[in-house]
Amino acid sequence: MKSTLLRIFAAMMALVMMVCCFTACSDNTDDPEITKPSDVQGPDVTDDLVDFDGVEWDDPSTTNTTTTTTQSSKETTTKKNPTSTNPTQAGSTGGSTITKEDLQAALTAAGYAYDEEQQVYYSTLEPWQRHFGFGDIYDDAAAYANMRYTTLKADFEYDGLLWRLQWWKGQYGILEGAELGVYTKDPNSTSDFYDCADDDHLIDMSFEYYRTGSDFRKDNMLFCRYEEPHWWLTGFKVGYVANNNSSASVVVAKLKAYDEAMANGIESGLRRLTDKNGTKVTGFVEYGPNTPEKCYDYYIREGNNFTVVWQTKGYKNHQTSTITPDA
Repeated sequence: MKSTLLRIFAAMMALVMMVCCFTACSDNTDDPEITKPSDVQGPDVTDDLVDFDGVEWDDPSTTNTTTTTTQSSKETTTKKNPTSTNPTQAGSTGGSTITKEDLQAALTAAGYAYDEEQQVYYSTLEPWQRHFGFGDIYDDAAAYANMRYTTLKADFEYDGLLWRLQWWKGQYGILEGAELGVYTKDPNSTSDFYDCADDDHLIDMSFEYYRTGSDFRKDNMLFCRYEEPHWWLTGFKVGYVANNNSSASVVVAKLKAYDEAMANGIESGLRRLTDKNGTKVTGFVEYGPNTPEKCYDYYIREGNNFTVVWQTKGYKNHQTSTITPDA
């Protein structure tokens, strides 16, 4: 009981610190355009999106254009990067100035860092949250902090451990983004909590985030996280709110298994997802000749490597599951 209360307290503190850090910065609403790694089209979704109304963001008067190459697509594209209006000022709230040094200190304490090029916040490899594991109660608590997202869980066994790949996408207060998490626990454990993967069990991962299916088809990527070994690969952008419609966004995730046995386990987990109540449900389909031309929620396996295009699978943390269990 004491351990559970400590985990809950840690989760609530993390939410508070995230809000304090993220509201201290400004953001530019120019969307980067980067080509997706697949030409598969998808169905139309509502593009009824709005910027967060209630926080004053800096509006740089000029932008500079740079050329960049994404690791995931290996294609060179052009995108706009904001030019800072003040090299020492990160943002302002209520008339008080927040310096970059102040912001960095707050972000580090909260377990996050900032990608200035993409204007994206992301979790570091060694945040203090890593010591507290993860359980469904965190998702339930997040809904009360205005974090409304879709999440999915892919469970499998490998190398004497129970593994869970849990992904999230949607609204995080005044941010929009996604998370890819890797967790393990002993097969004999009766706890609902999983441990955050240690350094010996990190997985090489990357992802691209699109606000809607329409953006995905138009190669209009909001941001990406480049490949690296991680247990919690995340990205959040300030100033975007998806009208609580977390099923509209598209995440193109890539991950590399250690060997064929692990790849088989990952594939079984992706095909048979775990619902909120622990029920096994239909998951992703493998893309192939018989796959409908316009679809999402599929995966491509190439040896021990996976590409997963995710839009609608999973359940919302602020609602009951919308997935129908298998017969």
